Amino acid sequence: MSESIYNLVQKEYIIPEKEPIHVSKHDPLAELTGSTFGCHGTTRLPGAGSMVKKAGANFGPRLDDRKPTGTKHYLKKKAAEEVISPNASTLKHKESRKDAIPDRNSQPVMGIRTTKNFVTANAVEAILAAPKVIPVAESNYMKKEDYGKIPAYLKQVKEEIRRENDMIDQYVKARMGVEETNPEHIETFDEQDRQDLLSQLKAKWDVTNANYQRMTHLVKLDSCGKIRRKTELENTLKALEADIEKLSRPGNILVRHGYSY
Repeated sequence: MSESIYNLVQKEYIIPEKEPIHVSKHDPLAELTGSTFGCHGTTRLPGAGSMVKKAGANFGPRLDDRKPTGTKHYLKKKAAEEVISPNASTLKHKESRKDAIPDRNSQPVMGIRTTKNFVTANAVEAILAAPKVIPVAESNYMKKEDYGKIPAYLKQVKEEIRRENDMIDQYVKARMGVEETNPEHIETFDEQDRQDLLSQLKAKWDVTNANYQRMTHLVKLDSCGKIRRKTELENTLKALEADIEKLSRPGNILVRHGYSY
C-alpha cells in the first residue's frame, strides 16, 4: 500500500449487521427414531434404543457361515487342496528347460582341443572388416570471405610473370643494342598526388597488417601454405613501410621516365 497523508485520518467504524439465527424446520423435542445412540449399558436416554445392535456384530463373517469349532473340527492333511478333475489336460511348458544338474559321480569330457588358429583368424577378420564410416560435415563454400573473388596468389603470379617478361625484353634489347624510343626525362612528383599515394599506401598497410595479425596467434605452422602466407605478408609489410618512409621524407620527389636497366 502506498504512503499517503490521508491514511492518518481516522475512519468511522461501522458495526456489521448480524445474520438471522438459523431455525430448523424440525421439532427439536421429538423423539429419535431408529437411533443406536445410548444403547450400551443399563441407562438409556429417552428415544434411544429403537434399533438394538450388539457390540462387534459387524466384524467377521456371519454366524451362519462360520465353521464349527471344537477339538474334533481341525484342518486335516490335503483338506484345503483343490480337487483336480481327472479329465484336465496336463500343463506343458513351451520353453525348453535347463539341463539337469550332473551327477556327482559323472566325469567331465577331457582332452578336447581345437585346430583353429586364432592369430590368423583375427588377422583375416580385421582385413575383411568394413571400415568405419565417419560422417563428414559438408562445407558451404559460398559463405567464405573470398567467394567470387580472384585469389591473391594469382595476382602475385601475374605480377611476377610480367616482371620476368620485362627483364627478358630489356636483356634482349641490351644484347642487341636496341635503344629505347622514348627519351629519358625526370619530373617532379606533384604534392597532391604524393598525399593521395601516401594515403593509399597507409590504407593498404592497414589491411595487410590486419591479415597478418590474424596469423600471429598461430604458434605452430604445420603446413606450407601457412608458412608461405606469413612470409608474403611480412615481405609486403616491409615493402609498404619502406615506400611510406620514402614518401614521408621532406623535399621534392623526382620521378624518372623512360629509364631502361
